[in-house]
Amino acid sequence: MEMTFINVGYGDAILVQNQGFTLLLDGGSSLPEEFEGFEHRIPAAEYLKAQKIDQIDLLVISHIHEDHVCGLEAILEQIPVKEIRLPFDPAFFEHTKEMQPDETAPRSAHLFSKALNVIGRLVQKAKAENIPVCLLQCGDKLELPGDLNLSVLAPARKDCERFEYLLREVYSMDDPTEALVEMDRTSNATSLLIDLACDGVHCLLAADNVPANWSEVDFSLLKNESVLKLPHHGQKDSFSELFMKEMPLQYVVTTASSDRRYNSANQEVYENLLKLHPQLNLLFIDEREYPPYFSQPEGFQAIKLRISSGNIFPEFISLSK
Repeated sequence: MEMTFINVGYGDAILVQNQGFTLLLDGGSSLPEEFEGFEHRIPAAEYLKAQKIDQIDLLVISHIHEDHVCGLEAILEQIPVKEIRLPFDPAFFEHTKEMQPDETAPRSAHLFSKALNVIGRLVQKAKAENIPVCLLQCGDKLELPGDLNLSVLAPARKDCERFEYLLREVYSMDDPTEALVEMDRTSNATSLLIDLACDGVHCLLAADNVPANWSEVDFSLLKNESVLKLPHHGQKDSFSELFMKEMPLQYVVTTASSDRRYNSANQEVYENLLKLHPQLNLLFIDEREYPPYFSQPEGFQAIKLRISSGNIFPEFISLSK
């Protein structure tokens, strides 16, 4: 198996390839300012094109936020997708109304609305093209080609109920601003927490689902994790000694921008992780230097983890842009 973390700046876009099967988890941002002036960042669609990816067998959307989903529209314009899975009933999005908060709403609510509208358009496009769109929820297990197994460990049903209520109601509101602000604030708790296992190696892909929401996760399911995609871009709430001390972690990947906005890629997180696992390898998708944790001064467009015979081999991918 090969798992590639694309350098989309602040956001997630994770490509998994295994014996001819291609899975994409999220698609990063579509904001021009996320990429302009940053020579090593690359929109996910451009990276996939450069790598000659000609089909996505399974697209998984972790949750609704701009930095995870808005890059998907450009991807679906150029690459056929065979199946889409997302953490909500696709029936919520079978409409044509576009959401927009009023001008007093914070920027984050406007970005959330943009992401919500993208999800709606993607579901409608898939329906028009007879692409299956299915709910993926806690407890689901997918046996994928090549002994690749995907298990959903969270979110718990209670973390989704209020969000789903607002999904049902928001399209009929005269002024959806308050609802959109609340949905933006609570969307991270609805993120899929995914265990991806192949060849004896378990990888925990946490999107923005932080450990404070893992109280209903079966603790025993986390004791095999060798790779952790750190939750919430490595902000302070991404760490939990309770959960992480039992993980046999070898690699932790942070999908944060090198400006470390919102206090992401937080140094305290890495100090605490290294206290638990002194030999841990820390990887950052957009850093060139993060002393003393990381150094890759030449820059790169992606980090690939090759997993074979129970071993993990990291590789930095540089493209001529």
